Amino acid sequence: MSDVSVVGLGEMGGALARALINAGKSVTVWNRSEAKSTALVALGAKAPVDMAEAIAASPVVIICLSSYAASLDVLQQPGVADVMKGRLVVQLSSGTPGHARSLDSWVRAKGARYLDGAIAAWPRQIGGPEASIIGAGPDADFALAEPLLRVLAGNVSYVGANIGHAAAITNAAMAYFAGHWIGFAQGAAISEAEGIDPATFGEMLSGIGSMFADDMLKMGRAIADNRFDNAEATIKTITGDLGWLAEYAGDLGTDTAFPQLAADTFRRARDSGFGAEQHSAVVKVLRSPGKSAV
Repeated sequence: MSDVSVVGLGEMGGALARALINAGKSVTVWNRSEAKSTALVALGAKAPVDMAEAIAASPVVIICLSSYAASLDVLQQPGVADVMKGRLVVQLSSGTPGHARSLDSWVRAKGARYLDGAIAAWPRQIGGPEASIIGAGPDADFALAEPLLRVLAGNVSYVGANIGHAAAITNAAMAYFAGHWIGFAQGAAISEAEGIDPATFGEMLSGIGSMFADDMLKMGRAIADNRFDNAEATIKTITGDLGWLAEYAGDLGTDTAFPQLAADTFRRARDSGFGAEQHSAVVKVLRSPGKSAV
C-alpha cells in the first residue's frame, strides 16, 4: 500500500504528486489522461489501471481537479464506492461551501472520511515555504492529513470543523485577488497610455507592499469590531478620488468599468451617511441584509 494517492494531474495536481515523491513518500497517481502519469511514474509513482485501484492503494486520497463536480464524477466511477470505506478523501479542488458540504455528505455515506481544503500558491511554489493550504473538517481527519499537507506547503492552517469554511475563506480571498489583479492591470493600462513603463509601476507598488499588509490587518480588525472611527482616509475623500480616477481613465481611452464600479460603491457608502468614517466602512454597503450596517 502506498502512503497517498493523488487524483488529478494537471498543473497543480502534478506539482502535489512531485512534492510528495521528492519527500520520499510512496505515491499512487491517477488521471483520466494516462499521459500525465508518465513523468511521475519515471520519478517512482505507481499508476494503477483505474480509479478504484487508485483509491484502494492508499489510506489517504488527495483529489485536485477543476471542480467538486469533476471530483464527484471520478468518485462515481465503477468499483470506487466498494473500496472507499475507511479512506480519508482530501479535496483540494475549487468551488463553494455548498459544494463542499454536498461532497462531504456523499463521501461519508460511502463509509469514508472527508477533509475539505484549499491551496493558496502557484504550482511552482508547492513543496516550499511560500505555499499555503487550509483545511476544514473534523479534528481527527485534519490530524491524519496534516503530515502530508506539511510536505506540500510551508503554511498549513486548520480553520475548524465546519466543512464549508475552507471554501468560504478561499472565495473571500478571491474577492481580494480579483480586485488586486484587475486594479493592477488597470493601473498598468493607465501607465502605458501616459508612456510610463508598467514594470516601473510594478516596482513602485512593490516598494509599498508592507503598507498594504498593515492596512489589511487594520481593516479586518475594524470590520470585526464594527468600529470605523479614527479615519486616516475617509469614505468621502476616497469617493472623490475614485471619481477622478474614473474620469481620467475615460479621458485616456482605457476601460472604465472597474474604476466606475469602485467609484459607485464608495459613492453608495457616502450617500448612506458613512462619509466621515474610515475606508473600511465601505463594507456596510457590501454586507448581507442580515448584518447590521450601523
